[in-house]
Amino acid sequence: MKKSLKAISLCFVLTGALAVSVSAEDNEIKAAEYLSEYYNVAPFTDAEATVQTVSDAVTALGGEALASEELDICEVIQAGIRIAGLDELALTYVNEAVPDKAADVLAAAELEVPEEYAPYVACAVDLIEDASDLPGLEQDDDDDDADDAYAIESFLYRCAEIGGKGRHYIGRIDDDNMMSVLGTSLNSFTLFDDETLTEVGKEIVLSGATTGYNLKYAGCDASFLADYTLRYGHSDYTHAVQLIGLLQSEHFDGYVQVEPKVSVYEYMTDWGDPGDPTPTYAVREADEGRYLCYAVEYDLAIEFDTLEEKEKFHNLIETYAKKYDNIVDEDGNPTTALLAGSWWQPLYSSLTALENDEFGELTDNVIYSADGQYVIHSFSVPEKAADVSEAASKIAPDLTVGENTIYVNPAFIRYITGEDHQ
Repeated sequence: MKKSLKAISLCFVLTGALAVSVSAEDNEIKAAEYLSEYYNVAPFTDAEATVQTVSDAVTALGGEALASEELDICEVIQAGIRIAGLDELALTYVNEAVPDKAADVLAAAELEVPEEYAPYVACAVDLIEDASDLPGLEQDDDDDDADDAYAIESFLYRCAEIGGKGRHYIGRIDDDNMMSVLGTSLNSFTLFDDETLTEVGKEIVLSGATTGYNLKYAGCDASFLADYTLRYGHSDYTHAVQLIGLLQSEHFDGYVQVEPKVSVYEYMTDWGDPGDPTPTYAVREADEGRYLCYAVEYDLAIEFDTLEEKEKFHNLIETYAKKYDNIVDEDGNPTTALLAGSWWQPLYSSLTALENDEFGELTDNVIYSADGQYVIHSFSVPEKAADVSEAASKIAPDLTVGENTIYVNPAFIRYITGEDHQ
């Protein structure tokens, strides 16, 4: 027998207990946490949801307010499809040339819906992960409000992600093709700039406020959950691919995004001939007799599935991707097995504190372009942060300048404070 979708009152139970008593699928998206962190959609209580409650969540994601007096799952699906930017695609399910496409999808799913919602529900069931778990669409008849709550929240998040309003990622660690996808992404990067920020960056380096900075493009920002995320900065592409292979071999999983950045620092003339420029590297005269190097590097952003994996990452780097004087020869080549391109001072940071108290605090000094599309990041010890902010404010008083506390791995802390080179 086909199921008829009608107005459904739901209890949204998205509590902390639900968030930790999770399946693997919960680990993957953490929908309630994401919508709370990025869209200020508070976790629903165990009280019965109202149209207003759900409508507020939809509008926070850029959708139109719900119009029904009762909570209608078909209207929620329609709103989700529009949040995903799939409105026109959904309507092709009732295209005159193939008028039965929606009906065929719904028949296969044993569903009956009002005609006005048929293309939206068919499109959702056909294309959007978790749509088939929505209350009224699922094929079992359990009345678990917690499961219903998770299904709705998960569906809305999936729609937001499709619409570019969720995480930005190239895949997950355990994807079979992750190493090749990562390599392809890295090889697509070239030098980029923002004219104003490039000038500001040049001046803050020449003034001595900082020794260098990174220029990043906001459109590539991972937008991951801060609690679960580390950013790992490096320049060697092979190193990134091998790092993902290492994480796969150690059975880690989570979302992966590779964020290109232009690393800028002063190039000293006694280093010798800088060589010819390439699409990813150039040395340019910044002032008479002073030069800046511009080199494409990357941040590998990883949102781990669990906090435990995030904490364990440090030990992996210490074991497989960190040089120490006692494991290299006189030329700096490792005498034990390390990943290609391993550094004495690897750099990985978190926006939230870790349990490992060896991680130290630095300040990420940020300067945003006028349109918000580009941003300068310059790390400093906290007591020096004001130097960067003051210099940037003098050079470009109309730009937004800010400071974020970040938690950085011990080797880089030792390096930046001058305690040790390793």
